[in-house]
Amino acid sequence: MSEFAWSKQVESLSTMLNTLEGDVAAGGALSTPGVAEFKSALDDLRLRTWSLLAAANADDPHAFQEQFRTHRGTEMCRALSTDLRTGKLSGHQPALPALGTAARDLSAAVKEATRKPPKRRGKGAV
Repeated sequence: MSEFAWSKQVESLSTMLNTLEGDVAAGGALSTPGVAEFKSALDDLRLRTWSLLAAANADDPHAFQEQFRTHRGTEMCRALSTDLRTGKLSGHQPALPALGTAARDLSAAVKEATRKPPKRRGKGAV
């Protein structure tokens, strides 16, 4: 198995960010649609990269990544619930109905997944 080309990926990201900074410096507005999604994607990239680096030193990297993602999702759900209940997050956000739908879908998927026997991984798996 060949080594992953980290330097190529870092160069690609740096080039993209430099281009973005140049566009903003030339008068581009940061409030344009898509900037929030871009930031979210970068945050996700950062968290997943950290997870990959930590998983590389784990006995079972796949299990570590699953645990990390599950823990992170749980933290996000709890924080959003608390923020909605305390008023820190407005109940008038236009994206809240989509969040509720996603939460119901996740709840159903969790119930279904926890009813199934675990899949075997590694050597001897079918």
